[in-house]
Amino acid sequence: MRILTCLTCVVLACAAPAAAQMSVTTIGATDAANCYENARSDFSRSTEPCDKALKDAGLSISDRKKTLVNRGVIHNRNGDLGAALEDFNEAIEMDAALGEAYLNRGNSYYLAQRFDDAMADYERALDIGVGKPWAAWYNIGLVYEAKKQPDKAREAYEEALSANPDFTQAQQKLEG
Repeated sequence: MRILTCLTCVVLACAAPAAAQMSVTTIGATDAANCYENARSDFSRSTEPCDKALKDAGLSISDRKKTLVNRGVIHNRNGDLGAALEDFNEAIEMDAALGEAYLNRGNSYYLAQRFDDAMADYERALDIGVGKPWAAWYNIGLVYEAKKQPDKAREAYEEALSANPDFTQAQQKLEG
């Protein structure tokens, strides 16, 4: 996959069983790049650069789908899961092999406590080669924790560490 990605931990103030999933953002150009920066920042809540980029008739298809993913990440952060799902679904319609869209749509489902749907999307992201597989494995671990399956959660966190030995969030889960 040629999509440049950046991993960011999104801490959401929701009533979900675990408040942090791993999100994967993608980078685009111009206003799309500003959208990417907002999605990458755990503190930014503004979709304005994304909205502006998506109104640009000259935005490439590649940048459009990346911008949709990034805006969806911000919508998730804001708790607007319906808008996030719309963005991720549109990105998936444009490119069914966009692992980042599946991973982040999984986060929407996770936040909505639709754990089976979240798991299916995290697994799909892995199957098609998401750029940061440890993020998907970490999120799978969170789903197993929410479903009160600690042994499976541990296995998922170990997979995350296998994919990225420096991944501190998974290490902390295994130590905790």
